Amino acid sequence: MKILIAGDFHSQIHEQAFFHAFKRLGEDVHYFSWHDYFKGYTTYARNSESRSLSLRSIYYLAQNKYLFGPVMQRLNTDLIDRCRQVKPDLVFVYRGTHVFPKTLGEMKRQGSIIFGYNNDDPFGEKPSAAFWRHYMKGLVSYDWIFAYRHKNMADYGQKGLKNVSLLRSYYIKSRNYRLSPGQITDQYRSDVSFIGHYENDNRDAFLKFVFEQGIDLKIYGVLWENSPYFKDFLRFQQTRAIPYLNEDYNLGLNNCKIALVFLSKINNDTYTRRCFEIPAARTFMLGEYTRDLASLFEEGVEAEFFRSKEELVDKIQYYLTHETKRQAIARAGYERLIKDGHEVTDRARQILKTYNALGPGQ
Repeated sequence: MKILIAGDFHSQIHEQAFFHAFKRLGEDVHYFSWHDYFKGYTTYARNSESRSLSLRSIYYLAQNKYLFGPVMQRLNTDLIDRCRQVKPDLVFVYRGTHVFPKTLGEMKRQGSIIFGYNNDDPFGEKPSAAFWRHYMKGLVSYDWIFAYRHKNMADYGQKGLKNVSLLRSYYIKSRNYRLSPGQITDQYRSDVSFIGHYENDNRDAFLKFVFEQGIDLKIYGVLWENSPYFKDFLRFQQTRAIPYLNEDYNLGLNNCKIALVFLSKINNDTYTRRCFEIPAARTFMLGEYTRDLASLFEEGVEAEFFRSKEELVDKIQYYLTHETKRQAIARAGYERLIKDGHEVTDRARQILKTYNALGPGQ
């Protein structure tokens, strides 16, 4: 079976993760990346610092942001050519914001089954309806759409799509795992940590409240300078900047006793990738309560949840002083993770199962 994965491919945890997962399953996998078409500029800025942009960089940045122009035309032409060259049985389009509907139609005419997946919420308010316009217009051309969250399954259904199923996020066992004691350093050591981006959804108020109780908390991630409490966080952490963890992400998870989970309100999330990555590191998870997340990990047995600032602090203080119980829950969370199968290879198997059930030529 030949598979062509089409996507941005700038991230090791998205398209690249699926590419390697399919390879591990013995499939003949190829890829098409559109990241380099825009000379390294992406739609998201890592910080708010001003940049001096040349006319050439603006040329690429504008086309990547507004999804029009000669670069977009060349990208879609090249994708069709790549499909013609590879002759894939399955084209797996990851977050197909840059793929024209007519491109999907041409790939189907060449005989490929087209699957689509998107980890963001295309029915939400961000970034904009214009940003999602190619993706939304192309929905009818996909043979199957995988939804990241339950809400989007209903959204796709309202669009008249019937071939839709849930494909949750995942952890990657080569990136998310428990380190041996000798591998753990003091660089990121803390009682509690939150590793994630700032979002204007009150998560910063919760974290400020935790700091104010004298709890040893560390925050990592991007966009925190947009929080009204940013200077307070720097003062509490005794640092000049909130660091961003990339390759050290797993080290950060291993270096805390309790890892917090906040859910993106922009994407209407009821769970998140972090909900699998934390148990994979065998770290105790304390997250915002949702029925969805509680269906994945039993409250008080495999993870813990909070519904208010006060409950968050109460549970942090309780589990910091009850180490045996904290470690038992962390261990049970890991065992549930393994039992239910939430690694990226498990998701690749799910995609293949859907393809085989749909049947070639459908």
